[in-house]
Amino acid sequence: DGNTTTVRRQSSNTPLQALVTLNNEVFIEASQAMARRLLSAKLADDSQRLTYGFRICVSRQPSDIEHNRFSDLLEVSKKWYAGHSDDAKKLIGKYAANGVAAADNAAWVITARVMLNMDEFITRE
Repeated sequence: DGNTTTVRRQSSNTPLQALVTLNNEVFIEASQAMARRLLSAKLADDSQRLTYGFRICVSRQPSDIEHNRFSDLLEVSKKWYAGHSDDAKKLIGKYAANGVAAADNAAWVITARVMLNMDEFITRE
């Protein structure tokens, strides 16, 4: 019923929310723009970019475990897109960061996409 609301979101073990947001055009475009923002920031390295991106999304520092998992995702994505340049260019879309290799740019889009799909980002508790 559209006339009722709930204060607390019910937990679910179905992947529907994740599938909707990961494949939603708005979330993909937001991920592309966020990747360009992170790659354009005057930061020393990927570690600082990860921390900065995480803080943009959820307004706190990532834990060591969170930072390591995002770092692993970024590295795996860089390796994969290094061998799939056409896929990398397609994923980047119109938000390519200047002077950044397509594989690196695409890896950041993937990383930003996961950050934007965190439950802590999507829900307010």
